[in-house]
Amino acid sequence: MKKYVAYYRVSTQKQGSSGLGLQAQKNAVANHISDKGNLVGEFTEVETGTRKKKRVQIYKAIELAKANKAVLIVAKLDRLARDVEFTSALYKANVEFICCDNPNANKLTIQLLSVIAEHEAEVISKRIKDALAVKKEKIEKGIYINKDGSTMNPVDGEVRLGNPNGFGEYQKLGVQKIKENARNNKNNIQAMDVICSARKEGMTFQAIANKLNKLQYTTRRGKQFNPIQVQRLFKKCEE
Repeated sequence: MKKYVAYYRVSTQKQGSSGLGLQAQKNAVANHISDKGNLVGEFTEVETGTRKKKRVQIYKAIELAKANKAVLIVAKLDRLARDVEFTSALYKANVEFICCDNPNANKLTIQLLSVIAEHEAEVISKRIKDALAVKKEKIEKGIYINKDGSTMNPVDGEVRLGNPNGFGEYQKLGVQKIKENARNNKNNIQAMDVICSARKEGMTFQAIANKLNKLQYTTRRGKQFNPIQVQRLFKKCEE
């Protein structure tokens, strides 16, 4: 019988704890598997509006699927199809997968969805940049009225782009903020899941670095891992 690893995603912490939406996904997975095999693991990605880019559970699900030679099963592809990171991770994973709402989806389907998602992200980015350029031009002309009719707040007597309440605080944080960014970086978070479990199994830092590179994990700067970087991240496992 086949082994399955399920991946679910809900959009808010409240939705995740209440089970709304999540139970429907679990039901879809259970109905699809039925008597075809066994579920060896379940992973739920709970996201909020401020943390949409931090994917952790999808990489854990892929890792478990690889370790158990299992099928990665997703309840609803439609709710994930526009997610660049998800489609990219699934495409590069080299694991067998099935989508309950689109059982005919294959690697080519995922690649096409990934390209479309990336294009949409670029379009949105351009819209934001264009909107900021218009706002900057208004400021230069002395027009300080926002789209909603409110007035822009000056910082030290000057109206400028950005959060007038947050800019100074980020400057004050200095090194502390840099360290926090490193801890919260999605690449580091994903790699630490592998590093922490691998060290428990007695693997050396060099062996772990080789494993991360083989799985196509990268550092927060997009480079391959070396033993020193692995050792630094391992220290955070003990914090």
